[in-house]
Amino acid sequence: MYSKLAFRNVRRSVRDYTIYFLTLTFGVCVFYVFNSIESQQAMMSISSSDEQALQSLTMIMGYVSVFISIILGFLILYANKFLIKRRKKELGIYMTLGMDKSKMSWILMLETLLIGIVSLTVGLILGFFLSEVLAVVTAKMFEAAFTEFKFVFSPAACGKTILYFSLIFIMVMLFNTLSISKYKLIDLLSADKKNETFKIKKLWHSVVIFTAAVIFISVAYYLIIDNGLMDIGPQFAAALACGSVGTLLFFMSLSGFLLRLVQSNKKLYLKGLNMFVLRQLNSKINTTFISMTVICIMLLFTIGTLSSGISLADVLTSSAEKTTPFDATITSGPENPYLDDQPIYADIAAELAAQGVDLNRFAGETSQITYHLSDVPNAVLFEYSTEGVKNMLTGEAFERFKKNPIQVVSLSDFNAQMRALGKDTLTLSEGQFRIFYDMPQITPSVDTFLENNGKVTLNGATLESAGPAINCTIGTNFSFSNSGTLIVSDALAQNLPFDSAQLNINYKAPAEASSEILNQYAGLLTPQNGFLTITREEMYAQGTAMKITTSYVGIYVGIIFLIVSAAILALQQLSEASDNTERYALLRKIGAEDKMIRHALFVQIAIYFLMPLALAVIHSIVGLKVANDFIAFFGHVNVAGNTGVTALILVLIYGGYFLATYFGSKNMIKA
Repeated sequence: MYSKLAFRNVRRSVRDYTIYFLTLTFGVCVFYVFNSIESQQAMMSISSSDEQALQSLTMIMGYVSVFISIILGFLILYANKFLIKRRKKELGIYMTLGMDKSKMSWILMLETLLIGIVSLTVGLILGFFLSEVLAVVTAKMFEAAFTEFKFVFSPAACGKTILYFSLIFIMVMLFNTLSISKYKLIDLLSADKKNETFKIKKLWHSVVIFTAAVIFISVAYYLIIDNGLMDIGPQFAAALACGSVGTLLFFMSLSGFLLRLVQSNKKLYLKGLNMFVLRQLNSKINTTFISMTVICIMLLFTIGTLSSGISLADVLTSSAEKTTPFDATITSGPENPYLDDQPIYADIAAELAAQGVDLNRFAGETSQITYHLSDVPNAVLFEYSTEGVKNMLTGEAFERFKKNPIQVVSLSDFNAQMRALGKDTLTLSEGQFRIFYDMPQITPSVDTFLENNGKVTLNGATLESAGPAINCTIGTNFSFSNSGTLIVSDALAQNLPFDSAQLNINYKAPAEASSEILNQYAGLLTPQNGFLTITREEMYAQGTAMKITTSYVGIYVGIIFLIVSAAILALQQLSEASDNTERYALLRKIGAEDKMIRHALFVQIAIYFLMPLALAVIHSIVGLKVANDFIAFFGHVNVAGNTGVTALILVLIYGGYFLATYFGSKNMIKA
């Protein structure tokens, strides 16, 4: 009997469960897709390094999924609370007819179980097919060939999905039981008679709070732009705090402020049903400003992770070719790798031979470059312009950077690298120097320095620039790291203190065999022995792994946050429509046409969805500028394309929830 009643309740209330069911289905689908990545390996032919990257990605996704499950758990509890609120009167009738609370709890448990089974089944089916699409994308990112295309089901991902969502549904059942036990008959029967109260009624309250909101947000913008993302310190934390408080105050003030602002324009206020719409919005925002703040921040995070995450991923792979001009680079120096008692060698090739490393087995061509310390600080290069570097380093970090000495290399060492790279060599006269660098942000500063001055005093000798700065990378590295190095005559360089040495290696053919031989010496080429070894193969593998991890985590978290934000707004508006059916009926009684009422409902829901999104977009303009300045440290950023992808995802998911909310609300207020 109770099972039939539960099934009939779900079927009859399908319009109320639509958003809930869709949200659960989307959540299950996305959860399964991003936890089934490891199983996609069965279709691809990948290297051992890529296999390790795929395993690391799977592990990271596992940790992220725990966080995602907690977020989805709160969302489902929130959605369930809405459904219970919608049915308070129905539950009151059950109680009036003599049904005890335990039986009511049992019915709700069966309904939750039924919805859970259906949403899990549909979500897993959708996830299974979408995971095959993700497999194609993953193979393309790894540049791997398909051994064979076949449908691959991941039992591990399926089991994890069922486990996590089963725990969530058990929590929902317990919550329902607890809620039912606290209800009183009078509260259930009169639930639809209660109105929400206003907390802000005076205009000057709203104006003061709105002004404070603008001040807090402006301070947050200034702090985050000034600080950037290179230094995650107190100023960065202060920017986040000010931005969060400012956003909260903005929505807190909006109810009274918006009402009075529109009321000042009588023509707009009295047009159509604008008065009714504004009052409805005013009432809702007044009681939901906290959730609006959370939604705005989640939307900001969504825009940021989708846009910047994909941008960073693209930059990491695109810059790998430029930062790996040699097959391998072995470095010995004081920053290699930040060990206190590491040995430092001026002649790397000789020391490798002494330790039993036979370069002739794998190296077809070698060239060493020695770096010296100068008495010229970095500040000299940024005397006339800090346009580029200020986007990378700010505050105390920038001041420390300016005090660091510029490194110096000899002309013969630099020319040896140019010959190895197949580039033109340089010539210098006495009293001349050239500058080379590889960090793109440095270009404006270095060019301005050479145009306005072009002179440095090195070890008591005044040198003049012999030509424009040279943008080139002369060693395989993790990223662009040369902010400006002076090239001087051999005689001048030899009189400067030694800093570090770098041995660049190009393999003998075949490169795969040479790489394997170099790996055999991995036990000797360690930081503890004074060597930091970086290979092109490593950098490409790490770049690919970083690209996939950054992209997938950004998309995974971003989409979940977007679903959560849109679902909360949808449930709030559905609740609003349900609570105000009598008000819409009253509008019909006083002569309002159905077309006018539908338009008023559409405008109300549209404004409610757009408000947190609009502020999040404004926040994201500042945030993406700072993020892109940080990403530019690694290479050129293609912002336009990634922003377009983010906008498309927002339109599809956020817009889809908006339309579903409108049609659901329209059905609720039908005559």
